[in-house]
Amino acid sequence: MVDELGLTILIEDSVAETGSRLIAKHGLSVFAEAKIGKSTVQIMMDVGPSAEALLNNADILDVNLRKTDVIVLSHGHYDHGECLINLLGNMGKPVPVVAHPRIFNPKFSVDPKLRFNGLSFAISDVEKAGGIPLLTKDPLKIAKGVTTTGEIERITSYENVRGFWTIDQDRIIKDSMLDDQALIFNLKNKGLVVIAGCAHAGIVNTVNYAKKLMKTSKVYGVLGGFHLVGASNERIEVTVKDLLR
Repeated sequence: MVDELGLTILIEDSVAETGSRLIAKHGLSVFAEAKIGKSTVQIMMDVGPSAEALLNNADILDVNLRKTDVIVLSHGHYDHGECLINLLGNMGKPVPVVAHPRIFNPKFSVDPKLRFNGLSFAISDVEKAGGIPLLTKDPLKIAKGVTTTGEIERITSYENVRGFWTIDQDRIIKDSMLDDQALIFNLKNKGLVVIAGCAHAGIVNTVNYAKKLMKTSKVYGVLGGFHLVGASNERIEVTVKDLLR
């Protein structure tokens, strides 16, 4: 289990203070520092869309990105991973990059017009920049009490993906965002801390799957993106009820 956990939000859609030197960007990046016994593991969950904002905010918040042991990408949308190549170039060392095999698939929407929202680079670019791609559908253990979810089981009837498209075998198909994954910490004496990127798989599905993987019903914290903008009142209400439960 994780003895202590510190989380620093490096990229988010807003900043709390007027006049802050922090830069807000649409997207997400969370820097996690987990102490496990005498060892420490430092993980970046998503990297956001802008290297300028990420490096600026890390400097202001006194986060040394070069100490990063592992980078986890929640899914293949630009606002969660676009600055990966620039970030790797500033690391000064090879860094494992954990993601789903479909993360580099083309991703776009057509509302109100055609818009590419995937990553503008390929796996070969990650390798050239010093990243070590670990692409798997399975959960990947990072340390004792720390794991990715891998591909998330989708059980709820009300959580679904809409408005995204991809290309598979030369055909345009709806993108169900199977590459969506979360990061889990099992915090000693408290329970699970679940960090979602966008929770395209559904935040309730994500939390339930985290509980199943870690074999515990105790949940201490859930944060990240829930992708409920534009959701119906009914979906939001049942989501709140299930999270409370």
